[in-house]
Amino acid sequence: MPSSTSNVSIAYRKLKQAILENRLGPGTQVLEQEAATQLEMSRTPVREAMLMLQKDGLVEMRPRQGMRVLPITVGDISEIYEILEVVEGLAIRKLAEKPINEKEARALEDSVTLMDLSLERGDLSVWAAADKKFHEDIVKFSGNVHLETVFLQLWDRSQRARNMLLKAHGAPVNSAQEHWELLKFIKEGKAAEAVEFQKSLRAEAAEQICKMIFDVMGGMVPS
Repeated sequence: MPSSTSNVSIAYRKLKQAILENRLGPGTQVLEQEAATQLEMSRTPVREAMLMLQKDGLVEMRPRQGMRVLPITVGDISEIYEILEVVEGLAIRKLAEKPINEKEARALEDSVTLMDLSLERGDLSVWAAADKKFHEDIVKFSGNVHLETVFLQLWDRSQRARNMLLKAHGAPVNSAQEHWELLKFIKEGKAAEAVEFQKSLRAEAAEQICKMIFDVMGGMVPS
């Protein structure tokens, strides 16, 4: 039988995944007992998992009402992408100036190759996973553990909106080519060019997501 600690991890992972994939959409109310029954465990680990999700900024806890999935707002996305731009820009600069080694370059190339293949096959879930790994690896390879922690938290906070955009419009057709170009700058040690290029990509992505949110709910999806 799983331990209480492992049940907390299981509940946290499953509830978080449901939120990030919008199976538990913004505004959804989930009672502790309801979640415990679905996950086939007691309420205690579920409550602890919900508290962890609250710390992640994904839900709010309500007395005797379990958790409520927080809305996605234009303001949230604008602020998250503003910080992402800085965090990822610093990681890109550090990686380009190291410089990047052969093993790291190959890992990034593998991710972009997978993005290319998934676009051809129309497999959005594989594309999204490869895109995430590419950006995660850039931050990881920079060698700054604290940057990695901040980046992963911000990525999760913005993933719900990105998934909505993917569902509505599909993966960006030029995404793989843009990632190849960014990787080329990094491999050539052109730190300033790489940072500026990524800055423009992040700004464009934030604009698209904010427009989608505003079009759908006038600035909020939904409360």
